Amino acid sequence: MLETLGSYVESSFDAPQFLQLTPDVYLVAWDPPHAVSAAPKLEELAQKKFSAMASVRLALLDGRTRILWALSLKEPADLQLKLTAGSIGSGAELQVKADESVDAVDPFSLTNGLSQNACAVLVTTILSTWSGMFKLARSRSFVGFAKKLLHSVNDTPPVADCVASVGETRILETFLNSECVDITSAVLIGDAGITRLETDFFNTLYNSGKSRLFIGVADMRQPPSKSYLVLSGPWGLAIRRLETGNTERSLGAWWAANARKLPEVRDFIITRFGARTQTTQAAVRDLQLSEPMPAKRHGTLGETAAFCAVETALAVDSGVLVGGWMRDPGKAYSELAILTGDDEQVALDLHTFDGVLPEAQGGFAIKRFVAFAPTGKTLTNHIQPRFKLTLASGERTALVPPPQPSDAVESRAGALAVVPPRHATDRVVSECLARPFADLQDRFRRQVGAPSEIVIGKPIGHPVVSIVIPLYKVYEFIKPQLAAFAADRWLAENAEIVFVLDSPEQAAHVEDLLIGFHLLYGLSYRLVVMEQNGGYALACNAGASRARGRYIAMINSDVVPLENGWLEQLCACLMMDEQVGAVGAKLLYADNAIQHAGLKFIQDEKKRWFNHHYFKGFPRHFPQASTSREVPGVTGACLVMSREDFEKAGGYTTDFIIGDYEDSDLCLKLRSSNKKIYYLGDVELYHFERVSINKNGDYTRGVASQYNRWLQQYRWGQEIMDVMSAIGVRDGVQSV
Repeated sequence: MLETLGSYVESSFDAPQFLQLTPDVYLVAWDPPHAVSAAPKLEELAQKKFSAMASVRLALLDGRTRILWALSLKEPADLQLKLTAGSIGSGAELQVKADESVDAVDPFSLTNGLSQNACAVLVTTILSTWSGMFKLARSRSFVGFAKKLLHSVNDTPPVADCVASVGETRILETFLNSECVDITSAVLIGDAGITRLETDFFNTLYNSGKSRLFIGVADMRQPPSKSYLVLSGPWGLAIRRLETGNTERSLGAWWAANARKLPEVRDFIITRFGARTQTTQAAVRDLQLSEPMPAKRHGTLGETAAFCAVETALAVDSGVLVGGWMRDPGKAYSELAILTGDDEQVALDLHTFDGVLPEAQGGFAIKRFVAFAPTGKTLTNHIQPRFKLTLASGERTALVPPPQPSDAVESRAGALAVVPPRHATDRVVSECLARPFADLQDRFRRQVGAPSEIVIGKPIGHPVVSIVIPLYKVYEFIKPQLAAFAADRWLAENAEIVFVLDSPEQAAHVEDLLIGFHLLYGLSYRLVVMEQNGGYALACNAGASRARGRYIAMINSDVVPLENGWLEQLCACLMMDEQVGAVGAKLLYADNAIQHAGLKFIQDEKKRWFNHHYFKGFPRHFPQASTSREVPGVTGACLVMSREDFEKAGGYTTDFIIGDYEDSDLCLKLRSSNKKIYYLGDVELYHFERVSINKNGDYTRGVASQYNRWLQQYRWGQEIMDVMSAIGVRDGVQSV
């Protein structure tokens, strides 16, 4: 099917002709005296070699076949060509002299006498196949030929518009006949060359099925000018002349003025266009924020009425985390599915739990639900994925959630709030939360950026140990901590102090604070400032990456030593036994009760392993707590290890949310490398526990801790069981 036929010239290839397509590519054209159904052959009798060769058979209106061969020569040479039209067909010979001029191919002669379908095949073959095979996409002579070829097929093509641009990515729009269903090739021909649109196009029925709306996307450094859009498929060929008056219009401006705001068009722009570059991703997010879809629920609230709402729909790389609620006393609802585009959908497996609406909304009993839709990256850029609710009657209705946060921190906070902590069972975590939490944490890490560093005072030359202290909003213990450090001669002479500020908005205040303490105590400091808040593990790893000492001492900002010599003793433990991977100390509450005397693992009522400290709450001088020994792990509040071992272990794992379980995970990684974890009972420090982490709202939501416990169990369950069995019951230690 061709929408308009072009002009023909009288031409005959009854005798084969050798023609020049570009300076390096030639065509052989031949019309045998009969139809050709088998593959034709072209041989060079003198065994000259071609760099590449291809052929195409085209139906003529008189029932015969036109055969075209495209070929490129390795070097100029005389040619003796033998042509065969199928195994039992006609034959011909053609001699070409290297020193004789060759006529340029006339595109009008090529299309002369061809059927409409053959014209479509010819154009598609030359533009989509041969242009790539012979590397012609940027050849000016080939582009000139291609434009004439299009004119020979359709001399009055309809218009396609370049409706908007984002950077170098252009959006093209046109209308097609209703039968143009499957598009197998989409090519843009302009002065800059030929650009293939690949599969980045949208094609749907429009205007009550009378036509089809086509939207394509192409990357072009220069705005298209004097260009043609060529579409082909089983139905034939469509050629469009490209108008470029709106090329520089933004995506948002186009959408605001667009009269064709179909939900399917919006989905295509967000999904396919937004996935091309970071710039297009930002553009589609801005589009959704500036023109959000109205949130759509189903039903009305009442004693017997059905009601359903999707409130959370956080799209990540692996799928979509879905949360909402419904009231369905009459069992009106059959299925809830998420739309993924192209008329495809994914049914949701809902995990439900009881809830109650606020009194202002009637105080009705409801079912809250959570689900995970494994859609992959299809909906990653959507802040309002669409849903389809199927009723028991078979009726279907659309649901639209309110716009979701696009910022990584806000998205993670929204995910943590989708399930109350008491309902975050292992099944809900593994089936609904684990994959989106992992993706959100990865997105969060990538958003944090690179830290900067401020040096206060003159650093010591060759530190034995680097003390890494993460800071987050609470600084009241820095003064007593540094006073204790300054009073310790060995520490002052052998340790560098690296503070890592994880609340960068307070950088100026903390710098002034440390300058004052430098003048007061004489110690030098390095202040590493995170670009954005990254959490405990990222902050510690950033500080460790700046460490110059043989050993690294991870010390919380709310840990204050009781006596001098504590750090020297901890480092000595590592020096004396290379099998010791990490060592920790006794930590005390402000009332002298024990907070930590080594870390162990115990099981909760659901048989999940979680972290617990030996002798927590016991008096300071409890005898067993004063005994140095091997333990399953030690807390990250005071953990000393070699920098080499820290780097081999990959530092703190950054998959845990907020700041929990990283220390036990590190100890388990060391144990998997046949290292021991040791506790020194005669080294004591105060630890004013969780003063800073409680400033973080995400942690107080509770689901973060539930997820972290599940993640440790998932990764280390068997290893933890082995560790606890290997440690055994020693002197009653395991019982408390």
